[in-house]
Amino acid sequence: MASGPPSGGGGFGEIAEQHRAMLERVALRLSGNAEIAKDLVQDTLLRGLSRFDQFQSGTHVGSWLVKILTNLYFDQLKHEKVVRNAEPQLMVPEAVECDWTVADIADADLAAAVGALEPDLREVVELCYLEQMRYREVAAVLGVPVGTIGTRLMRARTELRALLTTATRDAVNQ
Repeated sequence: MASGPPSGGGGFGEIAEQHRAMLERVALRLSGNAEIAKDLVQDTLLRGLSRFDQFQSGTHVGSWLVKILTNLYFDQLKHEKVVRNAEPQLMVPEAVECDWTVADIADADLAAAVGALEPDLREVVELCYLEQMRYREVAAVLGVPVGTIGTRLMRARTELRALLTTATRDAVNQ
């Protein structure tokens, strides 16, 4: 079978309108929540549009869209499970004894510490803190799950704390 969009009709917009009601029913049945279903349909149509060139001729468009919707729903469930499992660790602040405050850290030391991070950690720190992007936005930019952003930030904070504690101690002892 040749790949490509179905022939004999308008573009993807027409296909989306023809299948929207069916997708809404499927999404509501899967999620049990009207708002989640609405978001799933929107995400499905966006993904379908972005991958329309990959559609296999001879395949039923509705089935293809339902498959996209179902995969998105299961991805969302997996993400929610990861977040639920991580919440207890994220909610309990780690007790850290420090005899310095952020005000005690020179800008140059902070910049050097961020620069010393592994590239994937540095990139997340820069996007979250310097660019003030939300986790979801950063995840989209980097093409990774949202949970990965939280994990990388936690690792980055731990490394920055170690780097800055050492730098502060060294500065005080000189």
